[in-house]
Amino acid sequence: MKDIEAFEEAVKKALEFAKEDQQTLVVIAGDHDTGGLSVGGYDQYAANVKMLQQMKATGQYMAGQLNKKQSNSKKIVKKYANIELTNVEEQKIQRAKNPERAINRILSKRALMGWTTYEHSGTDVPLYAYGPGAENFSGLHENTDLPKIMAKLMGLPFSANTSGNHS
Repeated sequence: MKDIEAFEEAVKKALEFAKEDQQTLVVIAGDHDTGGLSVGGYDQYAANVKMLQQMKATGQYMAGQLNKKQSNSKKIVKKYANIELTNVEEQKIQRAKNPERAINRILSKRALMGWTTYEHSGTDVPLYAYGPGAENFSGLHENTDLPKIMAKLMGLPFSANTSGNHS
């Protein structure tokens, strides 16, 4: 969430510059979607935003703070997520071959968020553009077309070498 907040602030600064400059094109696109996030779940209709705001670390970081027997899970999750694990949740983490995934499942359930995958999804990602030439980015595009559009707008030649040989 903090990464998204920082990205949002960077976009805000870039847009402020482009609005004043009137010659800068700002393009924002992701290379893929991950997770297939659904907000509200487990028979609830809204995420537990308060819980998310109290988190100080990712599940990955918390898993890295566990001792070898993972017996300090209750203390670690309390410290970084500000939640009291139930005995069942504590046992799930302690028995997990992948404690990061176990922690993330618990945190997601507590936050009322669901996931379709822990990997990339097949969902299209948003594409935003502002400034001169922004109209060239409307509609659906293959992500590999974006540098071609940008090169064309800058009047630069573009040759995609798909063989991986950059001679």
